[in-house]
Amino acid sequence: MHAELDPRPFLDHVPDAWLRRTQGRESFATGPLPGHAAGVIVKRTTGGPRGERWFDRLRVRRGASPGRVEYDNLIALADDGVPVPRAISWCDERARPGARRSLVVMERVVHRETLRDHLARASEPERRAALERLLAIVVNLHRHGWYHRDLYVQHVLVRAFDGAYVLIDVARARRARSPRPRWFVKDLAAILHSLPEPVGERAGLRFVSAWLDAMGVRSRGARRRWVAAIERKRARMAAHVPRDERALGVGC
Repeated sequence: MHAELDPRPFLDHVPDAWLRRTQGRESFATGPLPGHAAGVIVKRTTGGPRGERWFDRLRVRRGASPGRVEYDNLIALADDGVPVPRAISWCDERARPGARRSLVVMERVVHRETLRDHLARASEPERRAALERLLAIVVNLHRHGWYHRDLYVQHVLVRAFDGAYVLIDVARARRARSPRPRWFVKDLAAILHSLPEPVGERAGLRFVSAWLDAMGVRSRGARRRWVAAIERKRARMAAHVPRDERALGVGC
């Protein structure tokens, strides 16, 4: 347990409203707390995502709970210059044999809208500027070996007091010395899939082209292969209906 703020009371706390609640995963916001006038965000997990256990055994410190993993992700991403909510605390416990509960407490980012909302209503020049700012975040993320795995534009918040972009929902983010291209493909496809209709296909292609430039992909053949792979993944995402539509909401 890390104790800038004692997280243990949140293990059994029942909020007035949930930000998100799916099988084994819950998140909620608190009211003001000492030292945290805006409150905090709590993400609570029972067990771990089934489909990721094999992956986490390879990529994540053995025995780390989901709450600890996300806490460590927030710290490491911030150290790499990726704008994320500030990590505050974490804890875990064995509620009963085979059922591990854990949670992470993070800064509550007071925001006026998500980036997706902003892109939907912005003018053309504003959209171009917004996508350039998003590109800088994504390039920095990928150059440091990170991949987000849920990189939808609604997972970027526009902070209220200064308009800064803050990347959220980093529980599944991972870092590797040599990430497989398919993880970058997935991140970019998620961005294209989640762009609101007013942005348009050409703007999405310009975004991918600028990412390829920034990542040093110059060969025409290589660029075509990247674009084709990203489009295939985007099409699969578009054809898939999530079991829980809230999975594409603001996860925090």
